[in-house]
Amino acid sequence: MATVFMKWLETSPTDYDRGIAMLTLGRIRPIHERIAAMIAPGDRVLEMGCGTGALTLQCARRGAQITAIDIAPRMLAVARRRISAAGLADNVQWQVMDAATSTDHFAPHSFDAVVLSLLLSELAPDELCYVLSGCRRLLAEGGQLIIADEVIPRALFAKLLFWLVHIPLTLLTWLLTRTTTRALRDPLGMLQEAGFEGQVKATHLGGSLAVLSAHPAEHPDEIARPDIPRLRHRVTPWTLLKDLWCLLMRNVPPYPSITPGLYAIGQPNADAPLLVTGNYDLTVRRLLRDTQEIDTYLLVVNSAGINVWCASGGGHFTADKIIAALRTSQVEQIVNHRQLVLPQLCATGVDGNRIASETGWKVRWGPVYSQDIPAYLETEQHKGDSIRWVRFPLHTRLEMAVLMWGVWGLLLGLALLLINRSVFWMGLGASFFYYLLVGILFPWLPGRDGFRKGVFLGLISALLISLGGPLLGKWEMLRTLNTAIGLAALAIFAGADYQGGTPHMRAGEVVHFIKVVPIELGLLLIYLFLPRLFGK
Repeated sequence: MATVFMKWLETSPTDYDRGIAMLTLGRIRPIHERIAAMIAPGDRVLEMGCGTGALTLQCARRGAQITAIDIAPRMLAVARRRISAAGLADNVQWQVMDAATSTDHFAPHSFDAVVLSLLLSELAPDELCYVLSGCRRLLAEGGQLIIADEVIPRALFAKLLFWLVHIPLTLLTWLLTRTTTRALRDPLGMLQEAGFEGQVKATHLGGSLAVLSAHPAEHPDEIARPDIPRLRHRVTPWTLLKDLWCLLMRNVPPYPSITPGLYAIGQPNADAPLLVTGNYDLTVRRLLRDTQEIDTYLLVVNSAGINVWCASGGGHFTADKIIAALRTSQVEQIVNHRQLVLPQLCATGVDGNRIASETGWKVRWGPVYSQDIPAYLETEQHKGDSIRWVRFPLHTRLEMAVLMWGVWGLLLGLALLLINRSVFWMGLGASFFYYLLVGILFPWLPGRDGFRKGVFLGLISALLISLGGPLLGKWEMLRTLNTAIGLAALAIFAGADYQGGTPHMRAGEVVHFIKVVPIELGLLLIYLFLPRLFGK
């Protein structure tokens, strides 16, 4: 049950072992001991997802020769120090590698054992099938596959307890890491489909943690590739609710996402184009809306449920992810060509030349907007200026204004309830007004970035309130000054924050947001302590 929390622990390698031990109620150590006992001295072992090397150490002490891989360099650094301290450095080779494609990097029949500890539950279905198929290819005659992972218990009470614990852990992990895991439903059936004969060696925590051993079947069943799921554009109450969530809370995980993998749109044949995008649900649905009349394949890459622009800039949509998706989806067996179309907005974080050199697939950078994909494909993937430039029209500016306000409006409301309930509705309304105002006037407000535009609005607001407030409403001086300060603070913050949702955002301009913090704190202190200067 607790392995779903591994994603958070992986961000802190020094606390990883302690956290896993706590979350598995101490069962991880006997699981490692059980796995190590299944390894013979001199065995050539491939350990995929070795983490901080706790299991690696146990196997090295048995005299095994281990190739340990992990995608996180920080985890491998901790593991390397652990093995060196034990004097077993000669027993282990380390490689930074994505488990989803790691089986491609080793010669067939080169290992006596392949160990997958708490790994398979992190993989998408296509990746899981690909990894198991690769493991069978890597095992030498008589070799074994050893799996320790999270499984869904069969017993009713144990299954109920599992979900009661698993669901809140899943939500918390999403909030912290934007990722999750998938407990294995039928591990023995899964192994049989992959050409193995498996058995359960041990179970823990009511059957939610299991150790399995498997050997390649002598006469494996022919592995049939599952049918390619077909996507189509549909508007339902559920999609409308997701649209509302994405409009108001797009910046708050968990992000609506779809399962990565290969999909069909329409009735594509072997010559149909291959489009690539991330697995953010709104991105996929908008792409479907704009391409529903086209017969094409869509390769959805695991972008942690984030749109491709933000995901590529944040390291969640990369060449590695796309290469892994190409291999695990086995799309090369389906289409005749070797050409894929990537969104132009991911070009800053994706190395197209590396994809081409490692896979043989030629990368084409498609239009900025999915609505231009039909015209792009009809002109044999020729890009004119009209589909290569980023536009920021009024309706998009208003959408981003509501989106950016959604999260900060909620936080502002909570802050006002604690600081001054009497201005709760006024504060929420004013903040929403300033986000809309910035969105509407963004191209014409003075200043190159949102921070300066916000300062301009803040000064104008403070000036208008200071001059007009007493005349129109007969306000007293203290109320006038506090209102001017509060509105100025909201305007400055709205302008600076809105910049991050525009195509005008540049890397160097992130620094401008740092200026907002001391300014906002200073205005808050003045707002709170100004009444004391007037003896109130």
